[in-house]
Amino acid sequence: MVVDVEQFAVVLGERMGRPRRNERRSRGERLSDALRDLVEGGELLAETRLPSERALADALGFSRGTVATAYLSLHRIGLVERRHGSGSYVRAGGRPTFARWLREGTIVVDLAKAAVPDTSLLPHTALRVEDLLDSRPPDGYGPTGDPRLRELIAAHELPAGFSADDVVVTSGAQQAIHLIADALLVPGDRVLVEPTTYPGMLAAVYRFGAEAIPVPGDRHGFDPEALRAAIRRYRPAYVFSLPVHNPTGAVVSARRAKAIARVAAEEGGLLVEDRTLASLADGPVASAVEHVSDRTVCLGSLSKTTWGGLRLGWIAAPPGVRSLLVEAKQRTDLATSTLDQQLAIHLLRDPGRPARVGAWFADLTRRRDHFTAELAERLPDWEWTTPRGGLSLWARLPGVDGEDFVATALRHGVAVSPGAVFAPAPHTAGDRIRLGYAWPEPVLSQAVDLLEAAWRETPKKA
Repeated sequence: MVVDVEQFAVVLGERMGRPRRNERRSRGERLSDALRDLVEGGELLAETRLPSERALADALGFSRGTVATAYLSLHRIGLVERRHGSGSYVRAGGRPTFARWLREGTIVVDLAKAAVPDTSLLPHTALRVEDLLDSRPPDGYGPTGDPRLRELIAAHELPAGFSADDVVVTSGAQQAIHLIADALLVPGDRVLVEPTTYPGMLAAVYRFGAEAIPVPGDRHGFDPEALRAAIRRYRPAYVFSLPVHNPTGAVVSARRAKAIARVAAEEGGLLVEDRTLASLADGPVASAVEHVSDRTVCLGSLSKTTWGGLRLGWIAAPPGVRSLLVEAKQRTDLATSTLDQQLAIHLLRDPGRPARVGAWFADLTRRRDHFTAELAERLPDWEWTTPRGGLSLWARLPGVDGEDFVATALRHGVAVSPGAVFAPAPHTAGDRIRLGYAWPEPVLSQAVDLLEAAWRETPKKA
């Protein structure tokens, strides 16, 4: 299919709209976003041939370089295929996204989300409205967050090496990831990641025109020498790691964290650790900041230990990086909700919180063991390594495409996540799925019933 360039230019112009006052995005970035919306929204079908760079530039009144940059950004994230001598085409399937699989109202059991199932981890509170309005500063416009909350985060939620002055409060861990990308990336930058990683981070990297480069590793974390070689080759903006891994549930070893820190110090790499799951592992989780504090950024949130509906997270960073993060925060939402911050202060001051988090991890361990025992009995062909932390199981389905199984499972009433969304090279995780096991045991048993029925119906490769 070929689109009419003049009509296409009109549609793109409408989708781009007029630049907002103080618009930060360049014209090329606005064009890239408009093209991406059309592809991901299904308005540009697979195998559609896009107009040539020159023709579209003439129709829009843009430079050819602006259009070429927009096409290249879509190519880098897997939405457009560039065919030598033929042009640019919308790629069949495109890059997998969660949105395609999370359809509310169509599922009986939702294992696609690795989340706290309800508000039962929240303690009973006697907070008054006046308590929730007790803001610092009083007008609520504090881009770095309430200083009392930053003190509590530094004392209770971060590895040693950070102080309250290093902390920026965010509206959840996803905003923290987005702010880091906003502050540190320009189009064409590289970010080094593990072969499988958190999809929200990949989305942020692609959103700012950068490329995620996978680096080999094992159950202990990045391979240090592979990381060294990748830093030397790509000169990345930063290295993103998950000390308690999502989706695999692996936990970085202290020895590996130290080795990674040494590589960062010797090669001049900046490390970004997503520690959102660090409280959900057996014992303290090592951090590179213990060895290289001036080159380590840590982020986290209350979502996995308290409740996802409390959108409260944080970033701790060295001064030079922190100043960039504060600028990005002010561009985004000026300040995190005062009400959420005051509730978080109350939660972190509660002397019973460590016991509650410990009890939650014990519950998760029992639920994991129940779930994996039933899977082993009912679905013996599936393969996995028992996770040491987190809330999810990373399973391999021999001879089956993960996305095909996800679609079949949905028809049977159970949602799971396709492995491809967790990989910068989606084909490397094509036979994988992630299953959240945070539900109570009876719900997990029901899920296994549905998964078994879906598995029987799924065609297997010879």
